[in-house]
Amino acid sequence: MPPPPPPPSASPAGASSRAPPPPTPAVRALRSMSGLPADLVRLLETKQGADVNFEVGGRVFAAHKLVLAARSPVFIADFFGPAKEKATSYIRICDMHPDAFQALLHYIYTDMLPAASPSTPANAREDESAAAAAVLAQDLLVAADKYNLKDLKTLTENKLCRHGIGVSTVLPMLALAEHHQCWKLKKKCLDFIASGRNTRAVMATDDVEHLARSCPSVVREVLAKVLDAREATPCNPLMVSVDASFYFYALIFILSFGLWALLCVTRFK
Repeated sequence: MPPPPPPPSASPAGASSRAPPPPTPAVRALRSMSGLPADLVRLLETKQGADVNFEVGGRVFAAHKLVLAARSPVFIADFFGPAKEKATSYIRICDMHPDAFQALLHYIYTDMLPAASPSTPANAREDESAAAAAVLAQDLLVAADKYNLKDLKTLTENKLCRHGIGVSTVLPMLALAEHHQCWKLKKKCLDFIASGRNTRAVMATDDVEHLARSCPSVVREVLAKVLDAREATPCNPLMVSVDASFYFYALIFILSFGLWALLCVTRFK
């Protein structure tokens, strides 16, 4: 007859019976790494052997030239090319948010996006976390284009296509897609604007004038896309209502853009 199992050991006096809090997304991501990515991210965090410092938004990040050069042809030229600067151990970057640069380094060392924006608090609401993640993805897309990281650019573009498009963000996102040649994201933005439920709200935002100044050719594409959507559903009462408001806002937009162009021509005569 097998011996009975030993009784469960009593908890020490004063010990809490509550389970420990779950690990944060960053800790879970780190634990899931193994092999080379884990070794590289440990190297990044300990700064051991770092030979270059980046100052971004008042914060300093230590990194390793060989790792950066192995991932980006831009860093190869900066550190080892014929046009390299005499002193490349301290570099100041003025066109990037420090959270974006921290996430960029994380991707370069691990080949993965961080689980969340570095500055997002653990107790942030879901909508706040989503908004911060969308802003970070936009900044990372710009950084990926700057440093010629094609896989990161594709990764962030796909993320923005899934989660970054809304009434208040679609026009800035469209300008971003045009400037950085993200054609998939551009199509998603145009489709969103042309949707009957979104056209009126999008055309009423303050970003219309900015889009006209920064990407006038895209405005023509927006107009054509909305007109195509109208012709595809001529009997839809919702689309008829949207058409009226669309033409109203389009007229305001065209007049303001024409006035701006006239002022520019007059100023430089």
